[in-house]
Amino acid sequence: MIGNKDVVRRIALSAIGVMTAGLALATTATSAQAYTDTVVDHYNDSPWFAYDKNASSPLNSTLTAWVSVNGARHRISMRAGSGNGNTNDCTTNEGWLPNGTYSNNDSDGRSHFTHYNKTSGNSVVRGWVWSLGDKVCHDGSRYRTELFIHSQGTSGWSNSNYASAGCIKINQTDRSHLHEMFASSYDKGNGFLTVQS
Repeated sequence: MIGNKDVVRRIALSAIGVMTAGLALATTATSAQAYTDTVVDHYNDSPWFAYDKNASSPLNSTLTAWVSVNGARHRISMRAGSGNGNTNDCTTNEGWLPNGTYSNNDSDGRSHFTHYNKTSGNSVVRGWVWSLGDKVCHDGSRYRTELFIHSQGTSGWSNSNYASAGCIKINQTDRSHLHEMFASSYDKGNGFLTVQS
């Protein structure tokens, strides 16, 4: 026959087991990766990043990167934001970045695509970044300057951090994975970004 102490002990152990399982599920849910990484083919080519603007929700746009690592072509896709919700690319420090190609070889001469560990300047634009340079906005009235793909520096992350002064922002987990893949990618010196509405 089971005594009262045994019943209390079994109930307590059951409760601890349920709480532990719940904590494990909660931990798994909060640490889940936001990006997807799929091998789509097997060949080597330069990295190509594409930023697809979401006009109805600019801070819920998509950055997709195709990179070749050891002969496997990966498609890495993640949520990204640009600007503070303003869709006018001529609005300095508020609008999203201008459409076009950002590369080391494009015709405008002021944009580029350079990956490095930024350790100075604005504290939000630190850590591994892709510097994009400058790009003229849609009506030709001004250049948007000092554009980057970056995360929230080296500080913490919340979904409000997808807002920027015009740069493309991704979360820190996504940036870490994208950096690791890009650093190992084939022909990374000829990588480029396309931005489209």
